[in-house]
Parts: sequence; structure tokens; C-alpha cells
Amino acid sequence: MATDQELVRQHILDQAVSNVPRGFIEEFYERAKRAYSEEFAEVHHKPTTLKHQRIFKLNQDRCFRLDWELHECAARHGLVATANLLPENQWYHAYVVSGTFGITQAYVQALGDLPHAARYRERLAEAAKCPRLPFDDPAEIFAVKEFYALFAHNPVGRTFTEEHQRLGSLMFCVPSKDMRSWVAEISVPELLSLYPAQKAVKKAGRAPTWKRPADRETGTR
Repeated sequence: MATDQELVRQHILDQAVSNVPRGFIEEFYERAKRAYSEEFAEVHHKPTTLKHQRIFKLNQDRCFRLDWELHECAARHGLVATANLLPENQWYHAYVVSGTFGITQAYVQALGDLPHAARYRERLAEAAKCPRLPFDDPAEIFAVKEFYALFAHNPVGRTFTEEHQRLGSLMFCVPSKDMRSWVAEISVPELLSLYPAQKAVKKAGRAPTWKRPADRETGTR
């Protein structure tokens, strides 16, 4: 029998598949991979940044780039996106709404890690209606309506090399209300595999051309 945690996770993933467009997730994944490579190249070839400071500059520049990519990708797929000033830290962050999900993005050092503490993420997680465990009534999970999720991304490694600074993983994560653990965590490729298979569109072929017999064309026998 599935545990409460497993039931919650499965329900959240079902909701994600129902509420977040597949095309949006696919495109953001490709954008993230490209952004990681391009931002590394940009910092690597920048002569006005000290060698030992480049990894720190890369982390900052990558954060801004992924926020831009998230915002642009959402707009391309008709999702509501904003980057308003947040009262918690007087900063701007991209925030996307898709169905019952509010989504941001965050850098993490390694797969499974939580992002650095941020008041705006804590507020979003606390306001979400993700159920608390354990349940008084198992049916309560099906009353979940709103979630806060984030795309957590990390490089392959930690050294400032092209190989280590490629995109290592992009995870779709839903945190607990206190932002101290993941209630649901799944890699983007695995999440995409949960979507219904896309049906191939059969292209209409040209209709066959029928030629009349020569005798009908010429009127001869």
C-alpha cells in the first residue's frame, strides 16, 4: 500500500501534468542547457574578471539569465509571468503561473539540495495549499488546489571548467510549507515522460490522378 508521502507526490505530479503545458517545460529545459553553456563562455572570456572570482560571477549571471529565460519561455506559451519588486528583499524575481501552480527557478549546488533561504520562497511555500502530513483523512489529498513549485538547477560539478559548468540537472520541485524539504521532486526528463504520448499527425497525401482511357479521350474505338 502506498504511503501518505507517495500519495501526495503522485497527486502533485498528476496535477503538474494537467496544469503545466508540456511545450513550456520542454522549451525551458532546452533554454536552461543553452544558458548554462553560453554564460560559462561569456565569463570565461571576460578579461576584466579576476580568475578566482569567475565562479562567483558565473553563479550570479546564470541566476539572472535563467530568470529571463523562464519569463520569456512563459510568455511564448501564453502563461502569466511577472517580475515585480518583492517587498521581502527589495529584489525582482521571475514568477510564472500555470493553472494551479506558481513557479520560480533557483540554483542549487547539487542534485537534491534546497536553494539558499529566501523570504519570498518561504512566503510562497507557506501560502500554497500543499497538504501537511500525516493525513486525518487520506481523501484530503484530492482537495489540493494550489501549489508552489520551482525549477531547481545545478551544474555538473563545482570547478570553473566547461565540463563542470554544463547543466547537470533540472528538477521540478514542490517544497514543504517551511521550505525545509521537498514534498515532490522529479527530473524534468522524467516529468515529461509522464505526459500522454503525442499523437503523430498524419499528413494528407496527394489524391491519385485518374487518367481516362485513350479511347474516351479521343472518341475512337
